[in-house]
Amino acid sequence: MQQKLSKSTKPVHERHSGIELRYGLDDRLPARETALYAMQWLAMSLPFIVIVGAIAATHHSNDSGLRTLYLQKTTFATGLMLFGQALLGHRLTLVSGPATVLLLGILESRTGPDAIYTAIAVCGTLLAIVSAAGLFSALRTIFTSRVTATVVLLIAFTMTPMIVELLTVGDAGTCSVRLAFASGFVLALFLAHRLLPPAVRALLIVAGMAAGTALFSVIFGINGTVANQETIASFFSGITTPVFDIGTILSFFFCFIALSLNEIGSIQAITPLLRPDGMDGRVRRGMTLTGAVNAVAGLLGVIGPIDYSLSPGVIAASGCGSRFPLIPAAIILLLASFSPAVLSLAGIIPPAVVGSVLIYTLSGQISSGLTAAFNGKAFTFEDGMVIGLPLLAGTVTTQLPAAVVDTFPAILRPMAGNGFVVGVIAVLILDRIFHRPVR
Repeated sequence: MQQKLSKSTKPVHERHSGIELRYGLDDRLPARETALYAMQWLAMSLPFIVIVGAIAATHHSNDSGLRTLYLQKTTFATGLMLFGQALLGHRLTLVSGPATVLLLGILESRTGPDAIYTAIAVCGTLLAIVSAAGLFSALRTIFTSRVTATVVLLIAFTMTPMIVELLTVGDAGTCSVRLAFASGFVLALFLAHRLLPPAVRALLIVAGMAAGTALFSVIFGINGTVANQETIASFFSGITTPVFDIGTILSFFFCFIALSLNEIGSIQAITPLLRPDGMDGRVRRGMTLTGAVNAVAGLLGVIGPIDYSLSPGVIAASGCGSRFPLIPAAIILLLASFSPAVLSLAGIIPPAVVGSVLIYTLSGQISSGLTAAFNGKAFTFEDGMVIGLPLLAGTVTTQLPAAVVDTFPAILRPMAGNGFVVGVIAVLILDRIFHRPVR
């Protein structure tokens, strides 16, 4: 009994897939460290909520009040997802945020908001039912070490267009200076990671965002404002009026196929680091809860959430794989959803700072992917081919101009225009082709 108690309150230096973790999946941390790691996860999730939520809200309306309302609901849905997954769903250390694959469907839809979010609610409900029946758990068996490694690497490579946009958005005349700032900031993050002891690295992402925002504001001016924002405001209005448009539902059905691949990929990507048991049950519960929360988001009239696959990079960088700091992070998100003033604080973080932190965390992601590829076996030329082509296919797809993606059949666009999904499909096919040596 004494050994179990000490394990739950002291660092346990576990080494999974060649990466040392101070805390494992089910380890309970001291209150101080729980708060620090919770702020780390919050700092990773909140900027994406603001960025993706603002894009979706602006697509529907230019009214600032309606955009704020949309952002509140999106924050609530994300907090609900994070809290539910940490306690009841897959119970893995995965941070949540708005699903960009659904954003693609929203931006390309030619129907009204009620038809769009009715489709999201319907497809989310269908996903929950199918997942509860255990149909998605069987897919986990196709995630071999090569597939898992590729999925982890794809996450980093297919996010490069978003990083480029974050680093270059703004006045073109200061773009080169902002890129120089980002380069120096990334270097500072790596130096801090190298010089700081593991116990202090928990502060690096949060402290880095705060310091980067302060320095950026000194050089380029303050980004955003919290003026004229209510401290407390309810968001239980503007609920979706059901409009069942078959074409819209069918379009989002394919979006949810892509979302399901993303979710399974996120769950699978975390396994080399944490080695959780009972993965069939975790996949079933995780996918069921993802569908249910997306159904709730659809009823609220906002974009649904998904588990972000950048989590392994954050875990590798911080050394904490415990899921328990996600719970206070989720509670903060749920509380913040009732405060427009608090949410506006996230809008102050400059995109260049967010992009720089992403480069730092995704570098850890790439490290996790390479470790999964090389861990415990000889790496062959065929392994490189199976991993290499999907990475190229996914990266090329993310770089395709919007005008080219628009020429794809509308029913296939959510999948064929998504670099991550294209890469996952490619590696699943190639892994079966090269699953045994040719005689």
